[in-house]
Amino acid sequence: MRVVAGRYAIRDELGRGGMGVVWRADDQVIGRQVALKEIPPPQGVTGDDRAVYLERVLREARTAGRLNDPAVVTVYDVVSENGATFIVMELVEAPTLADIIAAEGPLPAERVSSIGLQVLGALETAHAAGIVHRDVKPSNIMVMQGDRVKLADFGIARAMDDPNLTMTGGIMGSPGYMSPELFSGSQPSPATDLWALGATLFHAVEGRSPFNRETTAATMHAIMYDDPQLTRCQGPLAQVILGLLTQSPEARLTVARTRELLSSPVSDRTQVVEQHTQVVDAPTVQVHAVRRDTRPREPWQEAYPEEAPLAAPAPVSWGEDQWGTPSAEKKNGNRKRVLLLSGAAVVVVGALLAVFLILPSGQEGEAAGKPVTNVGETESQSVIATPVLPSSVPPSSTVSSAPPPSTVTVTKSDTPIKQPKPTGGQQPVGTPPPPPPDKPQRNLVQITRYNHPKGPHFTATPNVPAPAGFNREFPMGWLVADAETGTKRLYACQLKGSEDRMTSVDPGCEGHTQVGVLGYIFTSKPAGVNSRGLFRCTYSGGHYDSTDAKCEGYNPEFQFGYILV
Repeated sequence: MRVVAGRYAIRDELGRGGMGVVWRADDQVIGRQVALKEIPPPQGVTGDDRAVYLERVLREARTAGRLNDPAVVTVYDVVSENGATFIVMELVEAPTLADIIAAEGPLPAERVSSIGLQVLGALETAHAAGIVHRDVKPSNIMVMQGDRVKLADFGIARAMDDPNLTMTGGIMGSPGYMSPELFSGSQPSPATDLWALGATLFHAVEGRSPFNRETTAATMHAIMYDDPQLTRCQGPLAQVILGLLTQSPEARLTVARTRELLSSPVSDRTQVVEQHTQVVDAPTVQVHAVRRDTRPREPWQEAYPEEAPLAAPAPVSWGEDQWGTPSAEKKNGNRKRVLLLSGAAVVVVGALLAVFLILPSGQEGEAAGKPVTNVGETESQSVIATPVLPSSVPPSSTVSSAPPPSTVTVTKSDTPIKQPKPTGGQQPVGTPPPPPPDKPQRNLVQITRYNHPKGPHFTATPNVPAPAGFNREFPMGWLVADAETGTKRLYACQLKGSEDRMTSVDPGCEGHTQVGVLGYIFTSKPAGVNSRGLFRCTYSGGHYDSTDAKCEGYNPEFQFGYILV
């Protein structure tokens, strides 16, 4: 039997993780069972660095041992032997919160709030003692009978992340629960623990982590730029989760406000939303036939088939009509109106079918160009949008003339461009995308992919041209030249110590060197214009960008946003 420090006899293994192995052991002096966490020094740490590391672990563990809170796993002792550090802790034989979520799925809001309050109390005790946990997550929260909790591993993550150690320079912790400021080099603080608590509560109530993605890079990107979407809770618990998962540490909920919301009565947290069925008067609208374009199409247009115009949704009444009359006063007449309007709709549809089916095909365009107007109504005013195109647009990509008055045509297409797979060598230039969509006074810059015979790829615009030696592959679409609502900057980056290039929405290029600003990309799919997603991808030779969500058969990292096509 292995005995540590002449006192702790190891019986069996309880579990292991990224920071060590936990053993069940007998304290032969006091005669009780304890949990013994063995923490080996990180790989590559030798000599003076090893001594610094061991001293740091001992200091942090001793500090954690002074914590006195019912929701904190008590630290009894800390010893060193054969180059490893052993932390002797209270033995808690209970499943973790991660185990419970995996077995039961999303937990009720009341239960999550109770667990959250206890963890919050443990963090408050630690912060008052000058300790930042740094690794709050479901697998570090033990849930005992009656949902009493114990938060484990205080001080261990921070001890292993001493910046004075000449190791990898990485960040210790679990990426899916780390706050965004840690990725930009900020020091751990109580606010980082509160962020992790918010991510943990989200995981408990939704049954999944809010930011975990397929790769670490994608997880980091989600933490820094994505907004978590709650679907299973509302009220105070939702306020807590979203308030803690705020990008700015200064804007996050305080401990006092978090406790107040989590302590709110059950009746305040549980809200039943009833949906009432209401009969709404349908407004009278004009129906216009849209002229079908019979002109010859350019070759690049064949890949983007026209679709039917999008009809504007009818306005909806929510209890009062536009004159302020309560809808309850109209209740008796609603059924009659619905029947009359239904009959009118049948007549209108029949008339439209007659126009398009009875006329010979040769007259179809002429008939379609005449709007169908109800008697006594005036034609709606036409809207004509004139785009501003960059000078690099080829003559064959000129925008067609606007349709006749009283007609607004909206064309939408999500057909992907067929792109060649990156092989590291020169590839044929793909078919350029169609001209940018119509929008008044919008300046655009074309975004084009390049590659180098040695393998690296580069995404360029007129703002940041491709470096010498790179060959043009194909244009992918258009970025906005100037900032507007719903856009963010897209940067060209050079990886440090490498010939690899990449694109990023982080002004710090995720710790690498910024080359320049390519333009502005939409953060969500813009309405009323043609667009497609732009993705960052990896393969054995490095990074490249693609409009294919599957990265042309290689490895997707994450989506930057949307470009215009």
